[in-house]
Amino acid sequence: MPSTVVWSWVLAVGLISYLAVVAPLLGRRSYEKLEKGLTPLSRGLALSIVELWALAAVALLVVGLSPSLDLADVGLRPPDDPSLTYGIAVALPVAMVPLVLFMRWLVNNGGKVPGSDAYSALLPRTPGQRWLAGGVAVSAGICEELIYRGLFIALGVALGLSPLAAAAVAVAVFMLGHLYQGLSGALLSLLAGIAFTGLYLRTGSLIAPIVVHVLVDLRSLVFTPLPQARPARVES
Repeated sequence: MPSTVVWSWVLAVGLISYLAVVAPLLGRRSYEKLEKGLTPLSRGLALSIVELWALAAVALLVVGLSPSLDLADVGLRPPDDPSLTYGIAVALPVAMVPLVLFMRWLVNNGGKVPGSDAYSALLPRTPGQRWLAGGVAVSAGICEELIYRGLFIALGVALGLSPLAAAAVAVAVFMLGHLYQGLSGALLSLLAGIAFTGLYLRTGSLIAPIVVHVLVDLRSLVFTPLPQARPARVES
């Protein structure tokens, strides 16, 4: 029987392969179905939540089976710099209020939220969809940070990479996983991934990147207003 460490690496390689290769292809196909109305948005959002937590469960199983990794190694521990972490947790929600108000003003005056075209098919149209979109934002913030920042960087270091090199690989895989949003969406994900990684390396904990990730996704999925429909012109 293979040892637990072998199963741990088998699962890890499978998880990385899925996120780097399979997930972008499936994500593009699923997103196109949402754009064409072939998949109800509520169903698509619910499936995203299930997928995120299933992948997080695999990541935790990798840690549980590995004799050289524990929860602290993947960032599930108190931060090295509590003042920075808790400052972010307080300041960012406050800073989001004027941002959300500005986005609503912009859309109400015929503008468009920059970057929203990359994920417009995911924007909720009903209260029920808004709750599901909130669930996706929270799930993505927790699960993706555990996988991309916590687990992948720890695995890279275990293979002999420096923390920065391991972080660069993790950010690259994170960007690949968002290719379904097109080039602009992937580039935005790259910038976000760099920011989340910087917070993780600075604090040594997933708390700050999870908080920021959740708030960024809430801003994108829940608080981004839809363009106002133009009233039909009446011919005289």
